[in-house]
Amino acid sequence: LFFNDISNYFRRFSEEFDTSLEKIYYIFYLLHLPGMTQLNNHLLYDMNRLLRNVLKELDENDTMTFLANIISLFEELKEQHASIVLDCILTLGREVIDTHDNKIISYFINGLIRFGFIYPGELAVNNDWQMQVDINHVKNIRVWLELVEYSPDAMRDLLSALIVNLKLGGIFISDTDLFQRDVTKLLNSDIEPVYKQMKQLARIFPVYFREIGAEGKLREVTTAVDELSRRKDRLIHFLRKQIHTESNNTHIELTRRILQYWYDGKVEPLKKIVPEDVIGQLDTGSEWYVHVHDIIKELCAKKGAAPEQLLLLDVDELEQAISLIPSGNSRDKKRVNYILQLHSLLLEKYSLESEDIISMLKSYRFFSNKDIEGLQENLERNDMGAALGQVYKLMSHLKKIIVDPNASEALENIYYKRHIAIGIPSMYGQYIEPKFEALGLMFRLEKAASKLMLELLQSVNLEYVSARTFRHVYDILGLFKEGLELDGIYNQGFDSNFEMFKYSLTSPSFSLDQYINIFQFMAQNIRQIISEYFLDVYELPLKKVIPQLFSHKGPLSEQDNKQLYHMESEKFFREILSSAFLVQDLDNFITNIISTLRSMIDNYSGDFINNMMTYDPDLAISLLYKETVEMDNPVFLGAKAYFLKKMISYDFPIPPGFVLTTEIFRHKNTILRHPYMEQEMDQFILNHIWEVEKITRQQYGNPKNPLLFSVRSGTAISMPGAMRTFLNVGMNDEIAETFSRKPDHGWTAWDCYRRFIQSWGMAYGIDRDIFDGVILEHKVKHGVEQKIQFTPEQMRAIAYAYKKVLEDSGIIIEKDPFKQLKQAILSVIESWSSQRAKYYREHLQIADEWGTAVIVQKMALGNLSACSGTGVVFTNSPINDNAGINLYGDFTLCSQGEDIVSGLVHTLPISESQRREFYSDCSLSLQSAFPSIYNALLDLSTQLIEIYGFMHQEIEFTFESDDPDDLYILQTRNQKLKKQKTYATFIPAPDEMKLTGRGIGIGGGALTGILTFDMNDLKESIKNNPDEKLILVRPDTVPDDIPMIFRCDGLITGKGGATSHAAVAAGSLGKVCVVNCKGLVVNEAEKRCIINGVSFSSGDRISIDGNLGNVYEGVYEIQYE
Repeated sequence: LFFNDISNYFRRFSEEFDTSLEKIYYIFYLLHLPGMTQLNNHLLYDMNRLLRNVLKELDENDTMTFLANIISLFEELKEQHASIVLDCILTLGREVIDTHDNKIISYFINGLIRFGFIYPGELAVNNDWQMQVDINHVKNIRVWLELVEYSPDAMRDLLSALIVNLKLGGIFISDTDLFQRDVTKLLNSDIEPVYKQMKQLARIFPVYFREIGAEGKLREVTTAVDELSRRKDRLIHFLRKQIHTESNNTHIELTRRILQYWYDGKVEPLKKIVPEDVIGQLDTGSEWYVHVHDIIKELCAKKGAAPEQLLLLDVDELEQAISLIPSGNSRDKKRVNYILQLHSLLLEKYSLESEDIISMLKSYRFFSNKDIEGLQENLERNDMGAALGQVYKLMSHLKKIIVDPNASEALENIYYKRHIAIGIPSMYGQYIEPKFEALGLMFRLEKAASKLMLELLQSVNLEYVSARTFRHVYDILGLFKEGLELDGIYNQGFDSNFEMFKYSLTSPSFSLDQYINIFQFMAQNIRQIISEYFLDVYELPLKKVIPQLFSHKGPLSEQDNKQLYHMESEKFFREILSSAFLVQDLDNFITNIISTLRSMIDNYSGDFINNMMTYDPDLAISLLYKETVEMDNPVFLGAKAYFLKKMISYDFPIPPGFVLTTEIFRHKNTILRHPYMEQEMDQFILNHIWEVEKITRQQYGNPKNPLLFSVRSGTAISMPGAMRTFLNVGMNDEIAETFSRKPDHGWTAWDCYRRFIQSWGMAYGIDRDIFDGVILEHKVKHGVEQKIQFTPEQMRAIAYAYKKVLEDSGIIIEKDPFKQLKQAILSVIESWSSQRAKYYREHLQIADEWGTAVIVQKMALGNLSACSGTGVVFTNSPINDNAGINLYGDFTLCSQGEDIVSGLVHTLPISESQRREFYSDCSLSLQSAFPSIYNALLDLSTQLIEIYGFMHQEIEFTFESDDPDDLYILQTRNQKLKKQKTYATFIPAPDEMKLTGRGIGIGGGALTGILTFDMNDLKESIKNNPDEKLILVRPDTVPDDIPMIFRCDGLITGKGGATSHAAVAAGSLGKVCVVNCKGLVVNEAEKRCIINGVSFSSGDRISIDGNLGNVYEGVYEIQYE
């Protein structure tokens, strides 16, 4: 007999045994005979067939013994017969699973892990340009995968071991392996019990693409870059052939190293992945290197980036930058562009990265256009929270497809080609299968969701913690929870603490220490999640795999083994956690919150912390032209801004602006003491300035096109004149000089600057009379009666004279426009605590806690020309008995809003009937001189009262020309000055009384009393003559006089109209008033006044008629009707 015949005889003799176990042990014996070596593969085939039945013959103990023996045999044969051994392992594994004996299954898995894994080995390219890799590497993956697919729940530990081996030992899968089929098989198994681990495994596979091989844009770019050198650049030609024939994810690194070589000319990094014949032809002096080298160098310098960092930038942005580089020709610029494009295409194909998520989603058929458009809208609005919620919705839909128990089938359109020049077969085509595509898209959406989450986390300002911070944190934690659950991670403890946090937000008394406790509990929950889903499941396989993987280092001491395990396991855990969806971000987020809260306790007092935590930045600032539901009420906006917003909603002409709400007032000291809170407030103001700039097409602080602001108070309960106002904020010397050179704006620019300087000086304690003295001095010097008669140069001199008044008092005007605005805002807030405001509140019993908002609005310039002006109108005359709308009020020309309400000027009447009755020496009214403006006011008043149901109103307005389109409403409030139902009159007839002066009567009634000039007079008269009525005389009705108005019974003023703050306050309090008394000259220092030649001193008796507007010398008897 021949030798082969004898060997085959021994092989066939196995059939003489009765049981599969006996046959297998006989084959064991044969495999160890030297003469049977040439039949080892056949013997293993026989054994593989017998393994299908052997376990049915054995009890548990015998099975354990058998498994130990056969796995030892497999270990002996692995090196020479790896492929058939893997087949045997697959057959045996299925039989083990079918026992449903957990002890046997566990024993088998442990034995298989001990058996070891076939790694890809060190990747290299031979001189035939073919990748060198252990061909059984992919088969080993497939065998273990098939066992997992056979029973995912039973094979959990094997699944963990597979992940450990691939993470630590590496993975190599080529397009030609068509591994997409294996992923489909995995997904068609019962994966739901191991969904999280399945995803951890599947994420490792670089196979989530439809196009197999180099197709489409990838083929186009690789061909183009090679053809530009007419295939003479061997390095690029090699790259092209590799991508066309050996398509795999290592080409990302190959492309990166080629770019690095073009930058520094170093060949060493290329040696292991580029064949020797190609390396030998590299020449840094060749035309294929020199020009691209220069271009890359300049590009890196221009972008301030290393070559690796260039690859992180947008390809289109880089192409634009390359086009601007002076060196290099167009051919080589194209070559650089193509390499950058190629890296981007490879990255998108193999790495799950996607620059354009919307285009990516549109390339699949999983989602409706509505869903994709909804996501796109949220991204364009920069609403990251809503965008992330939309991404989760898409992911939830994909998850249903992935875990669908019904098997799905693939559509394969694959064809094969052999590259004749290098003799390498390649594969092209498409692989399309719903579950596989859903999983790949899920991974890409997770990447997108992680980026969105990072942007959301960056929007949380943990430099301080406020009410908004906790709300924001709650919303983000909800998004974390939803995302983790989509990924298959659940933790009841976290859910419970999340609910506790939710209800804590409803209690204002919840302490910072309690919040710290909640977040500490959450941190513990996250540690539990990490242990359960990422540490515990890998601890056992790591202990077995790490020694195997590094066995080539030889025997190690116990200490060295521990150190090796610790180092490699830490590396594994770090990598798996960093690739896990959201877990690490959540852990860092909670840690940062706890750190911030502890820092607050260490650095701030309890009161400071309480004030900080009750602060809500979301309620701090509101655009007038934008609805802000939570703030749009008088408590936050103040009555003034609240009604301005109302009128804007009615399309009334309101200057654009914004409101710093009473939330800022309530927390001002805390904001200013905390640098990040103050910085945030500054940014809020800047953002809203930009919004106003967009509307006005002017720029705050730009001398050539300046946007000027008024800064006014706004309280929930009207306190007219009680607080500071700044006009023309945003001016300095440079802006005033440049603005004055604008055609027809010379006088206006300097008048605005003069007014601004005065308001700034008065805010810091300079008396109004000092500024009045300056302008009076200039009137005398230049022989003018009214300021409108000054030339622009004369107004300039007055403005600088005002500025010198401030300098002489040591007051510096902030030149920087933003700082100036901020100072004005804070000054208005602080004026809530001024003596005038306190006196007002005390008298009217208004609680101190209300505070004030601050309204910042574009200045309406009523001082542009003789056809511009400002005024206040009552929708119903407080003088006559007419019902309904009949306009009454005051206006003045070439002035700004504060002139009328501050009572600083002689006023003109609104209506003709008013002029005829009370302004007999006046030739014009708003109705006669500016009928379009009057009619517009009448129309707006009619709308407010008759359409929108307002009570009669007191409306402040400014018009920049006689065109009604240039009319602006500055404020409206309920009309307090009304006709008296009962009032006093003098018994003597007017011609029987000694008339000394005439003005405008306010409040009605008649009064006889003692003349007083200031607060001291009032106090002294009350003390000495407690039963006497007191009549206050003032040159004008400025807001500073309000405390005195509260004390007096009657008022006489030389300037100001019926609508000034002081007059309205006096009238609303039932005081008898005569304002705008012609011929009245007051000498406050001497406490003496002259009315048309008649002199009066403090303590003299005087009488006034609030109906007729008359002032009488002496005392007269009064009757009441």
